[in-house]
Amino acid sequence: MKIVVNKEARKLRQQEIVNDILNKAKECAEKGIINFTYYFKDNEDVCSLTINSLVKRKSESTVQCRYRGNYGTHVKYSIH
Repeated sequence: MKIVVNKEARKLRQQEIVNDILNKAKECAEKGIINFTYYFKDNEDVCSLTINSLVKRKSESTVQCRYRGNYGTHVKYSIH
């Protein structure tokens, strides 16, 4: 039996994560908070480097990664 990874589903999940991060950033900015942490779901296979670059690009560099947690469980962001 041949097993194939659904790459389209991975891209969709990455976009969902990026949108979640940007929504959280917007909520924090409205409250005057400049730093926040995003926690990935357990056993979620994501590349935080790819997600961080997408977040930076979509936010026009106003939301940037400041710290990637051990084992890829969370990322801390700051709003500029």
